[in-house]
Amino acid sequence: MNVFNRLVVIVLLVVSMIVLPVALVMVLTRPDMVIVIGQQSLMRLTAIGEQFQLRFILAGALSAVLTFVVCGLLLWLELRRPYGKAVRVQKVSGGEAKVTTDSIARRLAYNIDQLTDVISVKPKVLGKGKGVHVRLNVETGPEIDVPAKTEEISKVAREVIEERMGLKLAGKLEISIKHTPYPKNWSVVKKAPAPDSGHEELIPRE
Repeated sequence: MNVFNRLVVIVLLVVSMIVLPVALVMVLTRPDMVIVIGQQSLMRLTAIGEQFQLRFILAGALSAVLTFVVCGLLLWLELRRPYGKAVRVQKVSGGEAKVTTDSIARRLAYNIDQLTDVISVKPKVLGKGKGVHVRLNVETGPEIDVPAKTEEISKVAREVIEERMGLKLAGKLEISIKHTPYPKNWSVVKKAPAPDSGHEELIPRE
């Protein structure tokens, strides 16, 4: 629904950008022409309506019903509570168990958030065949060792998914890391000689 909503908004904005400026210019600069065009259009529609009155009535009724059904369906899809897709647990003997993708995402977020230097975690879990496809959007501190932290996150995620939840990963585990900004007092630095050494060190500017 989010993709559909964005497409509808984009289409409406594009149409408004084209139609509204032209209509405003016509109304403000040539109101007489707008009146003439409106009158001619009304006369033509009236003539066509008189000629095909029954067809117009049927088309109008069908359009009204179709509009009501489509709008009602879209409203229901927008208001209904979304439920995560259930994924079958692999390690179960003598029965069948399933777990929702929402539950998997919450458990991943909780466990990965416990790691040092991890600020926030936003997992995206999709059921794919007999397994799950997982993408982790992780926000960390600005000075982490990226390969080591990625390996640590991957290890925790695989342990949660495969060992603790008995699920199977479909494809590779995707991890996207974003650093938080540096503190403002470190955005501009000046160089100053270090005491008792010939090297320079960075000192934050007040």
